Amino acid sequence: MTPTQLDDFVQSFLQTWSSHDVDAIMGLMTSDCEFEPSSRAWGVHYQGSDAVRGAVEGLFKSAPDIQWRAVRYFAAGDQIVIEVLATGTNDQGEPFEIPGCDLLTLRDGKITSKRAYRKL
Repeated sequence: MTPTQLDDFVQSFLQTWSSHDVDAIMGLMTSDCEFEPSSRAWGVHYQGSDAVRGAVEGLFKSAPDIQWRAVRYFAAGDQIVIEVLATGTNDQGEPFEIPGCDLLTLRDGKITSKRAYRKL
C-alpha cells in the first residue's frame, strides 16, 4: 500500500465509522470478519458479519455521537495500525475524549479483523 493509498484508506475508514452508517461500515468488512471492541472489558470477541453488525449497532447506542480522528497510523503488509482519539458523549450524556488504537487486518482490500484498544 502506497502512502497515498494508506492516507485515503484511513480517512475513509474513520469517516465511515464516524458517520454511524452501519451498512457502509459492514461494506468495509469481509463476511467472516472479526471485531474486538474496546468498549467491553475482558476481551469480548465477535465473529461473522451478523455478530459484528450487532456489536457496532450497540456501540452507537452507548455512544450516540462518537467520532474518531486519526492521530497517526502506519501499515506493514496486510496490517494497519491507527492511533485514534475518540470523542463524544455516552448514553448518560457525559462527554468523553479517549485515546486508543485500531489494529486492522486486510484481505483483498477489506477488513477481516478489527481489534480496538483504548487507554483507560
